[in-house]
Amino acid sequence: MRMRAGSLLLLALAFANACTGGEKESNSAKPKQDRWTVPGEPPLRELVRTGAFGDSRLTEASGVAASVTEPGVFWSQNDRGNAATLYAYDSTGVSLGTVRVRGAENTDWEAIALGPCANGLCLYIGDVGDNYAARAEVRVWRVAAPVTSARDTEAPASLRIVYPGGARDVEAMWVAPDTSLWFATKRPNPDASGQLRASQLYRVAAAAWSVNAVATAEWIDSLPIVPGTSVSRDWVTDASLSAVMPGGRRRLAILTYGSVYVFDADPVTGRPGAQMARCAVPPGERNAEGVTWLPDGRLMLVNEGRGAKLYRGHCPGADLLGR
Repeated sequence: MRMRAGSLLLLALAFANACTGGEKESNSAKPKQDRWTVPGEPPLRELVRTGAFGDSRLTEASGVAASVTEPGVFWSQNDRGNAATLYAYDSTGVSLGTVRVRGAENTDWEAIALGPCANGLCLYIGDVGDNYAARAEVRVWRVAAPVTSARDTEAPASLRIVYPGGARDVEAMWVAPDTSLWFATKRPNPDASGQLRASQLYRVAAAAWSVNAVATAEWIDSLPIVPGTSVSRDWVTDASLSAVMPGGRRRLAILTYGSVYVFDADPVTGRPGAQMARCAVPPGERNAEGVTWLPDGRLMLVNEGRGAKLYRGHCPGADLLGR
């Protein structure tokens, strides 16, 4: 039986619709939005996996600091319950040795940063981790910037710190040019009504190092980062303050499990200002614990875990080269 062209077209369309389940089924088959990604958020550009940690003892790398005295050397530390040891490695993760911090204890070393001190350049180690916000006080250790040829540091200076209103869960720390210390809270922190608060900023003035007493951190402000409860993508895990840029400004990188936020920063006090950019961390990575600026304006990210990966990239429009 012959059929008209119009009838043939209708029959073909009906057959195609039956095979695909119709328009409704077709839309439902589209990939769901990953809760770890933010629509429109650009990834880190020129992203390169540079290597992985070769030292099997470095299993809980909870921060990274790029050496100034030895270009190409990076320092990290294991966190809670591990030895008071610093681990040196190159950008590919190859071990360059370890240095013991003589006389220090590692309750929960969650942060590490290079910064100025009275003797020149020092490494600041933040024994500030407190997952359950239960520690009566936390501590920051300070030693002269180590070198890979050493086996032990000098005896460190230490500063005991409390927060107003009680303990806080903190993993991000940076040191300002005036040697004040900055901290940003990590986890969800709902208010009395259940509304989630933004990450809170605290500061310890430089003068606290010269007083033989427990320092109380001063609440300063909040960051435009709200750690959530359904997924940990915006839990704040690390921070890094850049060197001085052309024009005298600095940049502050704040790392979360899902993104790198970049802020303008006061060149003297280290206080974060306007948000410049936000970029997604490498796809599939959910344990980024360390970030540091590189001399060429890019960022290095390190993950936590045995043989964890290292990455290098830049956040468009907000790195030190202005790309």
